[in-house]
Amino acid sequence: MKKQYLLSIAVVGILLGLSSAPANAAKISMPNNSTSYIKKGNTYNLRFKAPSKLTVTTKAKYTISNTSDWKCIPYKTSQKDTKVFYLRAGNYHLTTTDTKSKKIKTKYTKITSIRKHLETFSYKKYPSNISKPTSIKIGQTVKGMEDMYQTPKYNAGGYYQFTIDKDQKVTLDYSSMPVYQNARSNIFNDNSVRITPVSSYYYEQTGLKIKGKITHKKYSWNLTKGTYVMNLTPARGRYSFRLTTSNAENIPSVSGITDVKSTKDGLTVEYSKAEDATGYGVYYQESNKHNAFNVASLDAARVFNYQNPYPNVLSQIIPKVQLINGQTYTLAVGTIKKINAENNYGPISKPVEYTYYAVNDTKPITPKTPMLEVSYYDDHGQDEPYISVNWNLNSNVDSYEIAYRLKGTQNWTTFLTKSKTSDEISDPTNDTGSDFKKGQVYEVRVRALNSNLKSNWSKIKTVTVTVTPNR
Repeated sequence: MKKQYLLSIAVVGILLGLSSAPANAAKISMPNNSTSYIKKGNTYNLRFKAPSKLTVTTKAKYTISNTSDWKCIPYKTSQKDTKVFYLRAGNYHLTTTDTKSKKIKTKYTKITSIRKHLETFSYKKYPSNISKPTSIKIGQTVKGMEDMYQTPKYNAGGYYQFTIDKDQKVTLDYSSMPVYQNARSNIFNDNSVRITPVSSYYYEQTGLKIKGKITHKKYSWNLTKGTYVMNLTPARGRYSFRLTTSNAENIPSVSGITDVKSTKDGLTVEYSKAEDATGYGVYYQESNKHNAFNVASLDAARVFNYQNPYPNVLSQIIPKVQLINGQTYTLAVGTIKKINAENNYGPISKPVEYTYYAVNDTKPITPKTPMLEVSYYDDHGQDEPYISVNWNLNSNVDSYEIAYRLKGTQNWTTFLTKSKTSDEISDPTNDTGSDFKKGQVYEVRVRALNSNLKSNWSKIKTVTVTVTPNR
């Protein structure tokens, strides 16, 4: 009876496939530098403590995958039956479909020892970020690697800057060799390229977006004279690119602001018609902002109606909700010629300055002097302290002007706010003694504005910095 019961269990196990796995299947650790044999049914594990170049020579059909089962992409070589893989640090496994044992030779080299042959710009000399892009020349071939190191500082980054001395068509020739094949769960195989001007007037050219392996993909932009930053985000792995130039096409001419005026709805800006333009964008920024013309201020002045940019009309209104009463703005107009989905941007007009004062239904009256209270917010040595500025509510006021200075100095730093009862001083300028320091005493005052009418300044209040923040 007992034997019959055990036999029945064995039969059920066979029917359910419990004995279907090969008896000789195994997981085998494969040395990174070795000659051995592989066959179907076994899994051969490889481990790399650092990003590595792995050279594999074998006649066997095989696949190398990472722990997420993303297949690794090989480079072909001139040597017969030899392929090269560029791999991040980590664990990988190799399998083969060959049922007979076949010889395999593996050899690895740390990428750090050959990195100068794989990258045009060293990550040590060229950290490459949005504020310090790497300068390149038109016609130069650039090679690099993307996200091969788990420590971010070892990855060189993908910001490049170039200059053209006249309007030109700039063509990108781009190749990408990802580490892994495309997979639904693989989020590291996207390639994107964006180009923006080094200017206080921001606009973004239509960019290149493509997934996976790319060989000499070409994409062009028609650009006006100037300096540009190319933000390259390649798929994880190796990449190369080259920029060339030719005669510009489809660039519209420049427009110009002809009139600016405050209205009930906001600020009306009128401008001239530009040849070949299919749309116009009005830019504005606060004139007292210290915006240097460098890459750090790419977004200093945007088209105000950015969600619906560049309408084909000769006047636009900046809504009052986006404006501060009493603020002086620098204004300019840009042109665009849109062909299909491609945006071709023209030059930015000569800027003009205009001070906006709200236009109200009733005649404005001079507002009363605010009653002021100040205090210092101590963040216990962190990097975000501020001076809290509070005053009494007056519903008839359009804006307030806050002035502050380091006690003992003469010049006031001022800014305008739409806030009705309070604001913060969080970033003292160099004119007032640079960043907060323990023991500093600041003087603060405020006045109210009703359209173009201003109250007297409030009484000066003082506040003491209690701790030097960590910067």
